[in-house]
Amino acid sequence: MKKKLFFVSLALAGLFCLASCSKDDEKKTETKIEIADSEYDAIINQYVDGVVLPTYNDLLAKNKQLYNTVLDFGNNPSDGNFQAICNAWLAAREPWESSEAFLFGPVADFGLDPNMDSWPLDQEAIVGMLSSQQWNAMEWTGDYDEDDETIAAVQGVRGFHTLEFLAFRDGKARTLNDVASDNEAANVVYNANNATAWAQYMRNTAKLLVDDATTLYNAWTTGGYGAKFKAHTGGDFTSGISCIEQLIDGCIDIAGEVGDAKIGDPYKEYVAGNVVKALYAVESWYSWHSRDDYTNNIYSIRNAYYGSRDGSINANSLSKLVAKYNAALDTKVKTTIQAAANAIQAIPQPFRNNINSQEAAAAMEACADLSDVLENELKPFLNNATK
Repeated sequence: MKKKLFFVSLALAGLFCLASCSKDDEKKTETKIEIADSEYDAIINQYVDGVVLPTYNDLLAKNKQLYNTVLDFGNNPSDGNFQAICNAWLAAREPWESSEAFLFGPVADFGLDPNMDSWPLDQEAIVGMLSSQQWNAMEWTGDYDEDDETIAAVQGVRGFHTLEFLAFRDGKARTLNDVASDNEAANVVYNANNATAWAQYMRNTAKLLVDDATTLYNAWTTGGYGAKFKAHTGGDFTSGISCIEQLIDGCIDIAGEVGDAKIGDPYKEYVAGNVVKALYAVESWYSWHSRDDYTNNIYSIRNAYYGSRDGSINANSLSKLVAKYNAALDTKVKTTIQAAANAIQAIPQPFRNNINSQEAAAAMEACADLSDVLENELKPFLNNATK
């Protein structure tokens, strides 16, 4: 009897094992995902043609409008034309900040990011430039090296933020009758003595912004970088997944920069008691446009992932592909993108007056969450699934 029970037990155990193993096998079969590398081709094409190129084209058009507005001021200085410059500057910032998820290729190779967007500024050097009027000192030639101190010095007296400094004061447009509170470079004001130099400085700065945007757009179009990226047949990009990895890496970089540097650096200085240093670390504080700049940085991630510039999800987008194979992950990516944008917008305005707020800390955490999802969930999922 004992032997029979033993054999019955073995038989039952065998059946249980077969059933269990069968279910495990089925589960493994059901969860195994294989993405053909060719599935990325349409996504890459849409990314270039529907996101990168339109963004750079928009940047070029708005930089040209900004330049023309600066020329109008030079021909007719007025409070109204100061305001017009500020409005045009704000308009041009949107495509630039919403391009920062793809700061690779020509924008990095030619030093165009620091050319257009160096921060913080060298205010003493800017005041010195107004005095010397040696405008050629704003230009540099040769191979770009981001560690070159000479190039860095040049980039610190040009770009969006130099023009911001010359057009805005305390979050508002300057006027022809501003009054200086002291002799500090940070508080220099437009007046009859420097009016001609001030207009020329704005004109030269705006012209360089047009030149840099032209170089950037042409490098992606007639220069062939966009075509090479889409073809991904050599150089840094030899497969669809290599291009997708670059797309995601760009998103990871800017998510980290917004949280760790753009919000984090001023926050850390402030809580350490370095209040003045914290204030000067806040990007775009002359215009009080920091929150919108940072939000547009997050939207650059959204645009890259959605394959569009208007918040819609394109059929040929990374979002659609991920949703096809892992709907939960796609939802998580979209949710964390929006959560980061919302957290930044929740910081009381202006950010420079609320650096150590609970909302600023929450925004840093939201950006860290976004970076973590992109780096530790989205990127590994696609790498492991791609065949």
